[in-house]
Amino acid sequence: MRPIIHTDFKGYKLVAVGKELHWSKSWKTFHGFLLDYIKKVLGSDWGNSEIAKPYEERHPILKWYNGSCRFQNQQEKDEDGLISAIPNGVTAAYLLLAYDLYILKHHSVLQEKIIKRLKHKEQFQGARYELFVTATCIRAGFDIAYEDETDKKRKHPEFVATHRLTGQKISVEAKSCHRQDVLKFNDQNEPYPLIKVRIGSLLNEAIQKPTCYPYVIFVDLNLPPYPGKIFDKPWFKEILKTLDRISSKSEEEPKPYNLILITNHPHQYGRDDEPDPEKDILPVFAQHPKIPAKHPETILGICDAALQYGNIPSEFPVS
Repeated sequence: MRPIIHTDFKGYKLVAVGKELHWSKSWKTFHGFLLDYIKKVLGSDWGNSEIAKPYEERHPILKWYNGSCRFQNQQEKDEDGLISAIPNGVTAAYLLLAYDLYILKHHSVLQEKIIKRLKHKEQFQGARYELFVTATCIRAGFDIAYEDETDKKRKHPEFVATHRLTGQKISVEAKSCHRQDVLKFNDQNEPYPLIKVRIGSLLNEAIQKPTCYPYVIFVDLNLPPYPGKIFDKPWFKEILKTLDRISSKSEEEPKPYNLILITNHPHQYGRDDEPDPEKDILPVFAQHPKIPAKHPETILGICDAALQYGNIPSEFPVS
């Protein structure tokens, strides 16, 4: 990625984000900058209008903000006024959203329409996952070129990504499972019920999109966290059966994808008094893809970048 560009000047911290310059006297850490940056991207008028609503009617982002503020207020500050703590689910969700917005803007691919979709309750979940997918590809060393969504003559993936070092092009699609009351916390002491994955229709829709480059499909399960290794998760066998059913009729037949990257980021299911729930990632590689990658290591790099989701620099780097 582009490095964090910053400097100190007459008591101010200056931070460059893409072609923009931001400054403040209060940013002692990069996290502090991000917590202010997200407010500027989404707009203070919109944020204040949501805060004025009863809590249950607020947008999920403002619920995350509220929970993040509560979490910070419960922590002890050091002599420099800084907090050091393991974040809970809502704090991690809010900070990671801010980081992904920063990554896209810093690489000049943050579109106004995705910001509008983030603010729309019904479109928020899909827009948030698309942000993650785009930021992951950027962190894996790719440049982003969005598809022309005004072209209604054919279906197309979210974007084409070009690896900066090798020139490898890939098509990328993002799918997220919608579930009832997904952004509500589980306030009960009972365990979460077992939920069917049901990603077959999403994968079928993604696979049917024509591509002329190696194809990477991201799918978020949007499930509660379950303890144990990923192969012991209650949804693992269902996913394998779904993949066997939709991929192809035989092992010898080329697969329409190169990689299906299945993720589960259960921030929204976390409790206020517990650390951010464990995240899951399940890469499924095609042994015989329809369009082989000339540089398959670039697709492996996407898996590496997805595994690092959650790692945000806390300090400004030394100039």
